[in-house]
Amino acid sequence: MIGVGLRLVFNGGREAITRLVVVAIAVGLGVGLLLTALAATNAVAAWSNRHAWQWTGTVNVPAGPTAGIAPLWWHPSGDTFDSQQISRFDVAATGTSSPVPPGLARDPAPGQYYASPALAALLRSTPADQLADRYPGRLAGTIGDAALPSPNSLVLIVGRTPAQLAATPYSVRVTSIPTTVPADTRGVVNPKGLFYSPPNGQIPPSTSDLILSVVALAVLAPVLIFIATATRLSAARREQRFAAMRLVGATRKQVSVLAAVESTVAALLGVALGFGLFFLLRAAVAGISFIGQPFFPAELTLSPADILLVAIGVPAAAAVAARLALRRVRISPLGVARRTTPKPPRAWRVLPLLAGFADLGYFVVNGKPVSPSTQVKAFVPGYLLIIVGLVIAGPWLTMIAARVMARLANRPATLIAARRLADDPKAAFRAVSGLVLALLITTAAVVAIATQDAVDQTKFGTGAVVNMLTSQLADQQPDYSYNGQTGAVTTGAGPAASAAPLTARLRAIPGVRGLVVVRADPGLSIPGTFQGLGENGNGSASPVPAGAVSCAQLATMPALGRCPAGATAAAFPEDGYDGPLFGFWNLDSFVWPAVNIPATRLDSLGVDAVNVGTDGSVPAVERARTVLENAYPDAGLNGPSTLGDLIGQDNSTNNDYQQLANVVILVSLAIAGCTLAAGIAAGLADRKRPFSLLRLTGARLATLRRVVALEGAVPLLAVAVVAIGTGFGGAAMNAALQQGHPIVAPGAAYYLITAAGILVSLGIIAATFPLLARITGPEAARNE
Repeated sequence: MIGVGLRLVFNGGREAITRLVVVAIAVGLGVGLLLTALAATNAVAAWSNRHAWQWTGTVNVPAGPTAGIAPLWWHPSGDTFDSQQISRFDVAATGTSSPVPPGLARDPAPGQYYASPALAALLRSTPADQLADRYPGRLAGTIGDAALPSPNSLVLIVGRTPAQLAATPYSVRVTSIPTTVPADTRGVVNPKGLFYSPPNGQIPPSTSDLILSVVALAVLAPVLIFIATATRLSAARREQRFAAMRLVGATRKQVSVLAAVESTVAALLGVALGFGLFFLLRAAVAGISFIGQPFFPAELTLSPADILLVAIGVPAAAAVAARLALRRVRISPLGVARRTTPKPPRAWRVLPLLAGFADLGYFVVNGKPVSPSTQVKAFVPGYLLIIVGLVIAGPWLTMIAARVMARLANRPATLIAARRLADDPKAAFRAVSGLVLALLITTAAVVAIATQDAVDQTKFGTGAVVNMLTSQLADQQPDYSYNGQTGAVTTGAGPAASAAPLTARLRAIPGVRGLVVVRADPGLSIPGTFQGLGENGNGSASPVPAGAVSCAQLATMPALGRCPAGATAAAFPEDGYDGPLFGFWNLDSFVWPAVNIPATRLDSLGVDAVNVGTDGSVPAVERARTVLENAYPDAGLNGPSTLGDLIGQDNSTNNDYQQLANVVILVSLAIAGCTLAAGIAAGLADRKRPFSLLRLTGARLATLRRVVALEGAVPLLAVAVVAIGTGFGGAAMNAALQQGHPIVAPGAAYYLITAAGILVSLGIIAATFPLLARITGPEAARNE
C-alpha cells in the first residue's frame, strides 16, 4: 500500500502534484519559523551569558577562590559616542595568575587597550579628538566574540597600573570572573557603592522569553492556518476517491495508509524545505533585534533534541492528522456520498475569546506578577486564548453575517452566497482566517509601538537643552540604595584648579555656544516648592541640592533660565541640567534664586557640574565630551551626556522593536495572502460541479462571480471588524500591564496598511474569476 500511495502522490495528475507542492510549501514555512523560534530561544540564553563577565566585582556575584590567585583590579564605567553606549572596563593585573576577561588571551598591559570589532572600526573612522583621545595608551587588538553580547556591542578594556586603579574611586580587587548572570540584576552594586548595569544587561532571560513567546504566537498562528487550509485542497475529491476504494474492497487500514503516505510525503518535503529556509536565512534572521540587539549568526543554533523533535514530529503529526481527516470514510464508504448540512456553529464559540480578555483583565485589575518568569506563565495563555478564540469564533460570526445578508438580499447572487455561507460557515471562514488573524496581529503590534513612543518622555526634550552636554561631578561619593530607583548624597566636587583652563578649551571648540559651570557650595539648596522643583513620587516636595552659577555664564545659555535682575550669581541644581527633574523642558523663562557670592570667590570654589551648550553637531558634542572626560576622568559612571543621547538610545531601542513588529506584520500579511489564495482555490475546486450545474440551469457567469466575491468578502469584512477591535482591546490590556500608559491611536500608516491589506485580499478573490470560467464547463457537471 505504501507503493500505491507513492504512485498516487507522484502520478496522480496535475491536481495531485499541485496539492503536494502547496502543502509542502505551507509545511516548509511552518517548519522554518518553528526552527527560527527554537534557535532564537537558544540564542537568548547565549546572549545573556555573554553579559556575565560584565557583572564582575558586584556584590551579587559570588566571590571566587583566593588561594594562588593574584587579584585583578577592576573598574567598570561607561562612555557615549553619538548616542551609542560604550562599556568600559579598566583592569590592572597584580600577577601572572590574575583573572583574564573573556575574549582576551591576556590582561592588557598599562598603556594598552582592547576594543570590540565594532568599537575598533569606530575608532579608526572617527577623528581622534572626538573619541580615541579619551582613552590612555594605544589600541593593542580586538576583543573576541566570546566577550560580546552582540556583533555591534561597543566594549573597551583598558590596561592600567595597580597604583592607578587603587587611587580610582569604586575600583575593586577580584579573583574570578563570572560565567553566569546574577539572579538579581536590579540592584547590583560593587563593594565600594557603585551602582552598575551594562547596556541591555538587565533584561533577564525570562523577559526575553516573554517577548519571543508573543512573537512566536503571532507568527506561527497564521502559518498553522495556512497549513490547515493547504491540506484542504481537493479534500472533497480525495474523500470521494478513498470512498470508492472502500467500495471496491479496500480496508480501513489500507485507506488510512494511503492517506498517511500522501500526507507524510508532503510533510517530509516541507521539513526539508523548512530546514533549508532556516539555514539560508539564518544570517538575515540574526540581524533582527528581537530584544534590542542582533545576535551572532552562530548563536542561532539547534540542539539535537530540537532537530529530532521537528524532523520526526512534523511528519508524524501529518500522518495522524490525515488519519483523523478520513474518519467519515472509515465509518462507512457511503458516508461521503450521504452529505448533510453541518450543524450551525453555536454562540459558545466566543467564550475562548472572552476568556482571553478575562485572563488579562484579571491582572490589569489586580496587578501583574513581580517575577518576569511568572509573567510569561500569566500573560502568554491570555494572548494565546485571544488568538485561538478569534479563530474559533470566526465561523459563528460568519454565520451571523450570512443570516443578516440573507434578510437583506434582493438579488439572486446575494441570496445564493448567503445560503451557501450559512450552510457551511466553517469552510467560508477558513479561507479568510489567515487575513483576519493578520489584521489582529497588525493592529496589536502597531498600537503597542505607538503607545511605547508616547511612554518615552525623553522625546519631549526640545530646543537647546537637547544638545547640551552635562558632566556631573557632584556624585563622587554616592550613597546608593536600591528601591526601584537610585538616590545620591553628594558630598564631593571636582577641583577648582582645572576649571579655568577647561573653560578656555571648551569655548575654543567649533560649535560650542555657551558654558555654565556649577560651583560647589556645601549646604546650598533650592526649596522643593520653588516653582515645582523637587516633586517626588508621593506628591511631597524636598529641597534640591544646589551649587552656584555665574549669571554672566548663565546668560550665554538662556535655555537654562536666568538670574534675577542685578544678581551676579544664582543657585542652580548641583547636578547641572537634570532632564527628569525639569520635565525635559526649556527653562528660558525660569528665574533662579540669587545667592550672595562675589565673582572672585565663585571662581575659587570646586566644580559640581559643567553644562556645555552646542549646536548639536556630532563633532562639537564629541570634542567637548573628550575634553570633559580628560579633565575629569572619574566623573561618574557614564561620563558627560546630553538629553539627545538619552533620546537617541531610547529611539534606538524603540526602532529595534519597531523592526521586530514590522517583521511580524509583513510575515503574517504575506502568509495570510497565501492562505486566502489557497482557500479560494480549494473552495472552487470542491464546488465546480455545483457551479457547473448552475450554469447549465441558466445562471450567468457574472452571477457566479458575484457569488464567489460575496462568499469571500462578507466573512472577511465582518470578522475583520471584530479582529481590529480585538487588536485594540489586546493592545489596551498590554499597555496597562507592560507599559503603564493608556493606548495611543496609531498613525495614518496603520490605516493605509489595513486598507491596502483588505484591497489586496479582494483582489486575490477577483483573481480567481478566470479560473471559475474554466472549471465550470458542461464536462464538470457529469457524474463521475
